Amino acid sequence: MIKIKGKEEVKKQILLFLIENKTAITVSTIAEKISMSGKTVRNYLKILQDELKLKDIKLVLKPNLGVYLDISDEERDFLQKDMHLKNKSEEEFSPQYRHSYILRTLLKNKYTYTLQLLAEDLYCSKSTIVNDLTCIEKWLENRGLHLRRKQNQGLWIEGNENDYRRAMMDLFSESHGNKDANLENESDKLDYRVDFVNYKKIRQLFPHIDLFKIQEIIKEAEEKLQYYFTDQAFINLIIHIAIAIERVKNEKEIKMVEEFFESLIGKYELQVAAWVVERLSETFHLTFSQDEIGYIALHMLGAKIQEEVDPSNCDILLDVQNEEYVNTAKEIVNLAGEVLNVDLSQDKLLLTALVLHLRPTTVRLKYGLKLRNPMLDTIKNEYTSIFGAAWACSSVFEKRLGVSINEDEVGYIAMHLAVGVGRLSKRVKAIVVCSSGVGTSQLISTRLEKRFHEMDIIATIPLKLLKEDIINKADLIISTIPGILDSPKFVYVSAMLGAADVLKIKDQLERLETRSDREEIPRNKLTKRHISGVLDEELCFIDEKRHNLTDIINYYGKIMENKGYVKSGFCENVLEREKKASTVIGKGIAIPHSTQEFVEKSKICIVRLKESIILEDEKVKLIIILALKFDDYMITKEFYRKFYSILDSEKLIAKIMEANDNLHILDVFLNGGYKDE
Repeated sequence: MIKIKGKEEVKKQILLFLIENKTAITVSTIAEKISMSGKTVRNYLKILQDELKLKDIKLVLKPNLGVYLDISDEERDFLQKDMHLKNKSEEEFSPQYRHSYILRTLLKNKYTYTLQLLAEDLYCSKSTIVNDLTCIEKWLENRGLHLRRKQNQGLWIEGNENDYRRAMMDLFSESHGNKDANLENESDKLDYRVDFVNYKKIRQLFPHIDLFKIQEIIKEAEEKLQYYFTDQAFINLIIHIAIAIERVKNEKEIKMVEEFFESLIGKYELQVAAWVVERLSETFHLTFSQDEIGYIALHMLGAKIQEEVDPSNCDILLDVQNEEYVNTAKEIVNLAGEVLNVDLSQDKLLLTALVLHLRPTTVRLKYGLKLRNPMLDTIKNEYTSIFGAAWACSSVFEKRLGVSINEDEVGYIAMHLAVGVGRLSKRVKAIVVCSSGVGTSQLISTRLEKRFHEMDIIATIPLKLLKEDIINKADLIISTIPGILDSPKFVYVSAMLGAADVLKIKDQLERLETRSDREEIPRNKLTKRHISGVLDEELCFIDEKRHNLTDIINYYGKIMENKGYVKSGFCENVLEREKKASTVIGKGIAIPHSTQEFVEKSKICIVRLKESIILEDEKVKLIIILALKFDDYMITKEFYRKFYSILDSEKLIAKIMEANDNLHILDVFLNGGYKDE
C-alpha cells in the first residue's frame, strides 16, 4: 500500500502510473493502487489534464477504456525526468549515471533484479532501461562477463569470479562518486593517501562496509612489511579487500591457480596476508578461504612501494636488486633514449626508479592484477612521444620478462621516462672562457652553477683552447672577453657577474627554450635505411569503408597475412591484446600489435581513416598496425624513433591526417613530408 502525502504527491503518483503504462489504465486500477475512491482519482485526472495541456501533453480519458498519455517514448522520458528534477541532480538522469547505477546494482546484487525495479530506481521507462542494457552487455562482454535475462525472473550477471572482481574494480575507476553524499565529517579519518573524491567513490560502491577498519588493517600490515604503498596501490588494496568482503558475504569465493599459490609459499607477504585475513575475519565476522589470502598477498607483491631514492643511495639500492630487473631497466632506458634521441644512460636516478618499479609491475602483469593510472589521459595528451617511447619498450617486457604490458603500466613507465627527460632537458651545457682559464673563470663558474641550477658547466677553458668542436658541444659560451665569437650562443659578462649580467644570461636561456620549443625535426636527422624496409606503398591506405577496429584489423591484417608478413592468427592475437589493453596513444592515433610469434617479417601497415572511430572514448583517425620482430633491433629502434619524432610535431601529424593519398602519408613517415614543399 502506498502512503500519499498531500495533493501534489497524489498527482505525482498518478502521473507516474500513466508514464509507466503505455496502454490505457482504468481509473479503478489507479484508485486501488493509491487507496482512494474512483471519484477522487477522476478529479485529480481533470486537474492533471489541464496542467499537462499547458505543456502540450495530451492526457486522454475514454469511457469504458481508461486513461493514457498520448506521447512518444522520448516525451515520456522527458516528462518523468522533469517530475524529479527538483529533487535530483541533472547527473542522475544522464545515460552515464544510469549505466553506472545498473552495473553497480547487478554486480553487487546477490539475487536477480528486474527491469521494473531499475526503471523505478532511475525514474525512467522500461524501454529506456532496455536501451541502456545494450551498452551494459558490451561493457560486461569486454570483461569476460555475460548479462542474462529471463522473463518473470529478471536480470543477473554470469562469469568467472576473477573477471567479476576485475569488473568491479573497473567500475570503481570509471565512476565519479556520489556528489550529494554528505561525508565531509569523515574526511579527517582518511589516510593521507586516500583523497576525498576516491573515498566517496568507494563509499558509493560499498555503503555498508566500514572502510576505516580496512584502512587501519592495511596500515598495520605495512608496519609488518616494513614498506609503504603508494597512493594508488593503497587505494587499490582497500577496494580489493572491500570487494572480497562483499563477494564472500554473497557466498562467492575466488579460486587461485594452484601453481600461483605455490609460487607464494615462503614469501613474507603471504604470512602478512594471512594475518590480514585473520583480522578481517574477526572484524567482519566472515570466513575467508586460503585463496583469498593468496590474492591479498599477490596485491601486496604487486603494489608500488614508496621508497626514497636520491643520487647518494642509488648504488646501494641497485646492488641489492634482482639482476634481471636491473638489466631489463637498462635496456628500457637505452631503447627509450634512442627512440627519443636523448642520452638517458647516465641517469642513475631514472635507472634506480625503474628497477624498483619493475618487481611489482611484473607481479601485476603476470597474475592479471590492474593498477589504474590516474594520470593516463594527461600523459597521453601532454607527453605523447614519451608515452609512445614507453610503448616501444613493451618489446623489452615480452622478451626479458615474458609478460605483455597494458596501457596503465605503459603510462607509469612513461612517467619515469618523462622525469628523466625533464632532468636532461633542464641541463644547459655551458662553457666559460677567460683569458687564462683559471682564477676569474673558476669564480664565475661557481657563481653560475649556484645561480642557475639548470646550467651544466662542461668546461672552463682559456681562449686559446676554444675550438669548433667545443663550440658545437655547448648551448652557451660565457666569457669575460668581449667580441671573441659572432654567435647567438655567446654572452659577454663582467668578472663580478653582476645583476645586469644575470639578466643577460636569463634572456639567453629563455631564447634557447623558445627556439627548442619551435624546433622542427631536422630533415636528415634520422636514417631511412632501416625504416624504409618496414614501410612501403602496398601497406599504406586511406580507408572510407570500415567503421570499427575489429573490421579494420581483420581486413588489413589479412592483407599482411596474404603477403606473407604475418602468420595465421595474427588478427585474432591483435584483437585479443586490444581487449586486455587499449593501444590508443593520444592525438587520434592507435598502434595495435601482436605478440612477435605471429610475425614473419617486420612490417608496418598504416591506415588513415576518412572518418574517426571511437576507441576508449577517444576519436581515432590513424591506425598503425605493427608487426615487428624484436630480434630486428635496428628496424624496431629506427621505426619507433622516426614515429615518435613525428608525434612531437603537430605540423607533421596534421599532414598525415589531411593527406589525400597514401603516397603523401608515406612521404611524411620517410621524409618528414618535405617532398611537397
